[in-house]
Amino acid sequence: MADETKKTYTIRLPEKYAAQVENHAASMNATPTTLLQSLIAQHFDLAGQGGADTASLAALGGKLEALRKGFERLEQAEAERYGQLLFEVVKSRSALFHSLDQTVGANMVDEIIEASEQTARQYLAHLDGAQEAKQ
Repeated sequence: MADETKKTYTIRLPEKYAAQVENHAASMNATPTTLLQSLIAQHFDLAGQGGADTASLAALGGKLEALRKGFERLEQAEAERYGQLLFEVVKSRSALFHSLDQTVGANMVDEIIEASEQTARQYLAHLDGAQEAKQ
């Protein structure tokens, strides 16, 4: 198609379709014009060979878009679950330290916190070493 002469057509699309064309083109790292040119060329190439029409391609594209949106919802739900879990851990830790502070005293709680921080530093160093080993 690059070597052929081209004829210009001006079309008008409803705003919702224009936005979909632009979003789809952006997801493919292409311009809307390039996307439309390839869809039209593909339609006529396939139709001339007795192949599938663009309706089946559009249906497949719709299914892929639905899968992408489903995946995004799963990622969002995962992030929300992680946030809830983190909140519960922090809340429990706070209640535990408050209780310990009342029963064993501030000095013992400070020692527990220091030991926990040391363990956390060792764990992070281990993760960093494991990450470097993968590279």
